[in-house]
Amino acid sequence: SSGISSPLDIAGCELWLRHNTGIEADLDSSGNGIDHSTTAGDMADGDKIDTWTDQSGEDNHATQATEADRPLWVDASNSLSYASGKYMDLRASISEGSESDFTFVFRGTLSGTNTAMSMFGNSSTDFWRINSGAKVIRTKVGGSAASDFTESTALETDVLYTFILTRVGANLEVHVDGGSSNVLSDHRWGDVSREDGDAFTVTNLGASSDDSNGWRGIVKHAIYYSGALTTAQRNQLQAWLNDND
Repeated sequence: SSGISSPLDIAGCELWLRHNTGIEADLDSSGNGIDHSTTAGDMADGDKIDTWTDQSGEDNHATQATEADRPLWVDASNSLSYASGKYMDLRASISEGSESDFTFVFRGTLSGTNTAMSMFGNSSTDFWRINSGAKVIRTKVGGSAASDFTESTALETDVLYTFILTRVGANLEVHVDGGSSNVLSDHRWGDVSREDGDAFTVTNLGASSDDSNGWRGIVKHAIYYSGALTTAQRNQLQAWLNDND
């Protein structure tokens, strides 16, 4: 048991894009006009997603107006596929001040490891991504200096992971939960903390900036907390996500 009934039970949740919930498509796989949604239960494979509704109560929905950039619906997993580097824009930017505490959570799969793929971002100086080769998870927070979290073993493709980026003051950590042949449990990636207390802005889900370093794989959940999750809270959240896909 996770000890929580949803991610909203943890204080500070200001964005929750939830698996198989609040997802809408107005174009099918051929570009024909439709009105499909997970609420109506009529989503079809390949539908082009224009809206993913925020479940936090903050109405910070993810949208994509450009047809070519829209993620696609996947019937087999009731999920969004960003397999061709698709991305979505948040309705309102997330802005964290200098040395503020925060947590970003991203749950999904990697369809390959030969290109850099961003989970959240805003620009070439504000992003959180997995580098090509899937051994380095990199952040840039409000500047050109990169913080790298590096392992000797790469992430696996086509298996589910939960990635959690947390900052306390100026100290950044990345935790990874999931895997198949190499199962990770709240693993601190690189076994290090990195220091970067600059202001941080996020406007994109699945890209470092528009059309740059797009995610390639399935996306199931994206969550933001305006505070740093404790170890106990991370474990509760990971357990809930593992039980509720």
